[in-house]
Amino acid sequence: MTASRTMYASQEKVKMSTSETIDAQQLAERWRVPKTWVRNWTRQGYANDPIPHVKLGKYVRFEWGSTALMEWWNRRRQ
Repeated sequence: MTASRTMYASQEKVKMSTSETIDAQQLAERWRVPKTWVRNWTRQGYANDPIPHVKLGKYVRFEWGSTALMEWWNRRRQ
């Protein structure tokens, strides 16, 4: 049981190192959209399928390069 936890923890560490944590302003700049657009599409009540994000108290962060964010982007391109 301990070995599987250790393995899981190390997998998470690898996963985190492959994506970059950015804020709404940085995501808006990369996608060339207004920051307000990113913030609106992050809110659950605004969108049925909000942009994948992590809430840290009052702060919202995005994992640039993550599978979830790339899948969300690809759904919008269709």
